[in-house]
Amino acid sequence: MKLRVTGAERLRRCVVVAAMLASALVLVGPGVASADDGCLPTVVIGVAGTDQGPAHPPPAGVGKNELVAQVGAEVAAAIAPIADKLGPLKVTPINYPATGVQWFGAVGAKLTYDISAYRISKDTGYSRAYQELKKQAAECRSAKFVLIGYSQGGHIMGDLAQSVFHGNGPVDRARIAAVVLIADPAYNGPTPRTTEAIYSQGKLTQDQDHWPIGGSLGQRAAFETTDPVVSICIYGDPVCDGKDLFGQDGKFKPLANQDMHGFYRGHPFEGSKDFATWAGTQVVKIIQPPPPTNPPAPAPAPAPAREPVTIAQTGPKTVTVTVVDAAGAGSRAVRCWNATDATHNWKSNFLGETQVDIPRNGTFTVTCPTAPKPGTFSLEFFNWRWSPAIQWR
Repeated sequence: MKLRVTGAERLRRCVVVAAMLASALVLVGPGVASADDGCLPTVVIGVAGTDQGPAHPPPAGVGKNELVAQVGAEVAAAIAPIADKLGPLKVTPINYPATGVQWFGAVGAKLTYDISAYRISKDTGYSRAYQELKKQAAECRSAKFVLIGYSQGGHIMGDLAQSVFHGNGPVDRARIAAVVLIADPAYNGPTPRTTEAIYSQGKLTQDQDHWPIGGSLGQRAAFETTDPVVSICIYGDPVCDGKDLFGQDGKFKPLANQDMHGFYRGHPFEGSKDFATWAGTQVVKIIQPPPPTNPPAPAPAPAPAREPVTIAQTGPKTVTVTVVDAAGAGSRAVRCWNATDATHNWKSNFLGETQVDIPRNGTFTVTCPTAPKPGTFSLEFFNWRWSPAIQWR
């Protein structure tokens, strides 16, 4: 079955090679050949935003098998420069509901998140992306992965990246070559390699002031400087800049700036044709950095491990949690699970959610709404990380 890739003229051809949860596309451009195990060296997992992707009708004039229809226009734009410089690539779209909150309801979504269709959609997307990453990593042991998501897809990819980087994912962190988050609803402005843009007169310009902004559905814990994550947001976009109702310009963001969620394509930015394409060029720099002009300085001593979390059963429904240098300090939702990650069965393994105040350093207690069953148990700290698993007795 042949496919045509819209908006990526430099990609020479595109062929469907499999279809399960997602279709797998091969984008062939200049670059290295396939690895000894017969697999391509780079695999992109792309997750479209709300109302985009395989579960929805394609945009007008776009065939259902085109790349834009499978991963959304923003993710496709970010893929184009990666395929141009690093090809051949395998691209796997994730087929998930992609429903729930719209950009114009981002503020209200925070208040209804726990009972929203968005939560069900996002968690389904996470589980499917997790399983697809696990499956492809096992099939192609030499491949490295690039995770790209827009809007709700960015929320999913950010959560999956954090799972991997904290040792709770399906692959070792060394196999994640790069992550691109476009308009992440859990955007965290101070995170390394975040870039904000200001829209004016049809163009986007990079902002140098970097006043702190955050996503409409909470701020995820900051990634480390060693994490290969590129995260972008346009000031006023009520999805990734929705933590506060009013911007620095005094405008009520959900009403005055609501269209900005769609400005990641079609507006030039920093020499690229748009913001999403620019994000893809940053991936190339991460994966293939330019050679140093001077001899490299001695490598610094490795930083001490951060965010260690330990848990211990202390009662039929209570858990004592100890944290050290917790980047996720503050008031957070905590979920109890008879499982180790979000690939479990919700009906049988989800034990409910509670709110706790997490100190930077210290010990606190979590009381699960439902008593855990004997066996595997772990805690999910929303938009931060998972605890190590323990055996509940």
